[in-house]
Amino acid sequence: MWLVLGFITALLLGVLIYLARLDGRFSVKRSLEITAPRESVFATIVDLKTWPAWSPWLLHEPDTVIIYSENYQAEGGSYSWDGKVVGAGKLTHLKINGPNSIRQQIEFLRPFKSVNQVDWEFESRENSTVVSWTMSGCMPFLFRFMAKKMEPMIGRDYELGLALLNGYMNASTAHLQVEFNGSEDLQDFSYWAIPCNGNLRQLEASRRTGIEALQTAAGGGIGLALTLYHNFDPVGSQYQAEIAIPISEQTPASNYRRREFKGGRYFKMTLCGHTGVLPLGWHALTSHCRLHKLKLDKARPALEIYHDDMTQSVDGNQITIALYIPVK
Repeated sequence: MWLVLGFITALLLGVLIYLARLDGRFSVKRSLEITAPRESVFATIVDLKTWPAWSPWLLHEPDTVIIYSENYQAEGGSYSWDGKVVGAGKLTHLKINGPNSIRQQIEFLRPFKSVNQVDWEFESRENSTVVSWTMSGCMPFLFRFMAKKMEPMIGRDYELGLALLNGYMNASTAHLQVEFNGSEDLQDFSYWAIPCNGNLRQLEASRRTGIEALQTAAGGGIGLALTLYHNFDPVGSQYQAEIAIPISEQTPASNYRRREFKGGRYFKMTLCGHTGVLPLGWHALTSHCRLHKLKLDKARPALEIYHDDMTQSVDGNQITIALYIPVK
């Protein structure tokens, strides 16, 4: 008995010593050039009532309860949020130096307690503004081991937020839009495919030529082109994918081997924008599933289904893509 207690005590002491030696500080910074005057971008950030329109977190729970202070556009002004999915907390303006910078304090109350600093910087570039968004702080003692993971864990959230902010500032131009559609049962179908294994840049380069080759071989009369991701890892840099088109019994024979997709339950999100924002779209979808406690089925492929002619579209066009992620 005493040996067991001694072992547990030594183990706990070792963990505490390990945590005490760790540096719990972290900093996450992302920047984006937005086509808008510095004064306009600055005013949008100061106006806390605009945040629900472009926040990368509130989009996952639109009915989050939000309360604004009376002076929400001034130093000391704040808004608080309380949701079942996104937790609870408060964001406060500490120092406003218009139109150059803003310093804020963000206080998380749920699911864990933490207080961090948020900084915004605005730099004019002819007809645009370089916006830099930084959060820095120190992890609670028992969570210090997560400090080095904070940058890769939430950095993509800040990229998503800046992309949504860009769309909010430039609603008349092509910009990122996401809509969570919910669960859907996909049916079995047959398809032809061209394998494309590598990074996102290689996939982007192969998509148009691959779809064009498949469509030419099929001779028309087919459904929407798509990409299937096998061993899907949204935060990874390498992918095992297939660029594909669905086929029917009437599709003429070709050198492409007939493959079979086995349907099942998927969670769907509709993305509008250009193909360059696809990584952010996948991040938004996987984050939504995680926050809503949906379990992913990694044994089945994730899908992108293109509602536009991908052989003609170029970056900058506003195209519509349905993202499907397999869930249990």
